[in-house]
Amino acid sequence: MHMDIHINRKQSNINKTLLVLPAAVLGLAALTAPMPVSAAEQGVHVQPVEVQTAQQADGQTAAAESAESQKTTQGQTAQPVKKMKRVQALQDAKEANAAEAGTAEAKHADGNIEVQLEYLDGRFFKKRNVDLYNVHVYKQYRQLGALSLHYGLTFERALGYTTEDDIYRDAEAVGFGPSYMLRWTKHVSGKLDASLDATGSVLAYNHAHPGNGRAFGFLWRIGPRLTYNYTDRDALSLAYLFHHSSNGFSTHNPGYNGVGFSLGFTHWY
Repeated sequence: MHMDIHINRKQSNINKTLLVLPAAVLGLAALTAPMPVSAAEQGVHVQPVEVQTAQQADGQTAAAESAESQKTTQGQTAQPVKKMKRVQALQDAKEANAAEAGTAEAKHADGNIEVQLEYLDGRFFKKRNVDLYNVHVYKQYRQLGALSLHYGLTFERALGYTTEDDIYRDAEAVGFGPSYMLRWTKHVSGKLDASLDATGSVLAYNHAHPGNGRAFGFLWRIGPRLTYNYTDRDALSLAYLFHHSSNGFSTHNPGYNGVGFSLGFTHWY
């Protein structure tokens, strides 16, 4: 009986020991664990939620203002560029129109060669019926604004007759000599130019012309001309001219007049 009591006490002590040991281990672990450090002790600045929200809003506003400012700057920069482009486009259009029109300023600087074929019908004198078939070749050598200066040659074939003093005289002759032309030109539109031509030629004939005249004479012409520039270097023209022919002397000077058409071809080089 005594032995049973002793054994029970010994088991009770063992059970208490088993209970105390885990508690001691837990206490020792709590003592050795590091203490938590607060944000203030760590030196970290923690902003309130309201402050962070305000700063984010300010950042978004600044970004929006920066984007708007950039757009404004780009718009201000684009305006002069657009204006320069418009000015350049207008200038290019003017140059293209000038080139297409073939005005005197754009094309005549280097000179040209012009050939004119014409027929002049004898008019205004009842007793001097002389018709002319002429070929003129001119070279432009100077341009003075709208006025151009040309020199060249004239070949004349005269046909007809006169009846001075009721005497029939043949007026057929061939003439050849130097010529000079003044031309005032104005651009009309597109490829079309208008001009006023004034020319003078000194001609030597194969015999006295017309009948009862002399073997030399002057041919004067004046009239409007319309020119179509079908390329940058070539043009066709048509003129309506008045002419006067005489030798300039008071005697043996049966002059005659006429009107007619002149067809021209011009090449610039």
